[in-house]
Amino acid sequence: MKNIMKIRLVALGLLLAMTVASIGPMLAATPSFSDVPTSHWAYQQINRCVRDGIVSGYSDGTFKPGNPVSYGAFSTMLARAFYASELAGYTDQGTATGEAIMNKHGILSGTSRSSASIGASLPREDMAQVMYNILVDKGVKIPTDTEYLQSMGSISDFQSINNNCRRAVMVCYTTGLLGGQSDGSFGPKNPMNRAQGCVVINRLRDYMGNTTEPPVDPVDPSEPPEVTDGPLFKMLDGENAQQMMDRINASTTYREGYLTNGKPITEENIKELLAKFEQTMPEGSPWYGGTSDERKYYYSSKGFGYGGGCNSFAYAISDALFDEQAPVTKHQNFDQLRVGDVVWMKNTKTNYNHVFVVISPTAQGRGPTYYTVCDAGGTLGVSWSGNGDRETFKLPEVASDTWIYSRY
Repeated sequence: MKNIMKIRLVALGLLLAMTVASIGPMLAATPSFSDVPTSHWAYQQINRCVRDGIVSGYSDGTFKPGNPVSYGAFSTMLARAFYASELAGYTDQGTATGEAIMNKHGILSGTSRSSASIGASLPREDMAQVMYNILVDKGVKIPTDTEYLQSMGSISDFQSINNNCRRAVMVCYTTGLLGGQSDGSFGPKNPMNRAQGCVVINRLRDYMGNTTEPPVDPVDPSEPPEVTDGPLFKMLDGENAQQMMDRINASTTYREGYLTNGKPITEENIKELLAKFEQTMPEGSPWYGGTSDERKYYYSSKGFGYGGGCNSFAYAISDALFDEQAPVTKHQNFDQLRVGDVVWMKNTKTNYNHVFVVISPTAQGRGPTYYTVCDAGGTLGVSWSGNGDRETFKLPEVASDTWIYSRY
């Protein structure tokens, strides 16, 4: 009798499973949490992640959707969602392993994890940065700078977003991966909660399923590039700084050891290209900071980040010289200033805060301790005639975060 009953129960179970499957995949094996009713705004997204093994509930039958997510927990969720085959190779699949996989792929780069513990809550701006890094790591199509910069005006608290994360936030807004809060703000410092984590992971999975770009044929590094006149460094009619650089970046290709005009990276070749830039963007050309028209001169550089005024001009010069994909290294060996280096100079006593590009290690008629600079900002526009003394860098009031950024 017991055997007959067991057979009948199994048969009934199979019948129910077939019935559920015929209704639709979203209803199959849908978990039930006491604190996630069907009316919950993230009900389907939470259940989808649970069903796919990305996250689980608690032993008391709750999911706790409003609880903050830590760096470690989100790293594990991301590893399960996007690096499952790699995670499967580990016996221990806890938070430390999840974060190790994230670090291997550079997914936590640009976040505040370096100064926070693995158990610290992940702020929303870091959530955006992590999502952006996954898109890049997976070779997924990213909106152009022109496209994503349009989202800036829809983020009421944009200025409170960490500068490192601004590009990522705008990209996520443009792609629909993220949206604002009910008051129109982004809330960059607010902690991401478990429900939001499920939503953004599902959005990211769906987006990646439709936008992966085909592989690009590699360039033979042994073949020197064709020598050209280099990019046209000027704003054409109707262009702003971002559009000018989008045009320039689209016309150049990074080749290690070469400038954008195809010539090897030497100080003489950089001077030659800078001289052309000076002809097309001469002294006094508009490029302002701190004015009502300031947004026209903002530029988001892959190597340096987002900025306006003197920042964006220096970023633009460097990208136009070396290409936007050229790696950037920073150092504080101020005796090793080289042509084409970007310098971010800060002085704690005078509040001097300025970014410029070195165009000559010595100024004409000056001693060897002088350098000349090109910069922009304020109300004077572009200047190619600034100069300074290297001994200035050794003054005690020079801030410890004054850096030289080089692409040699």
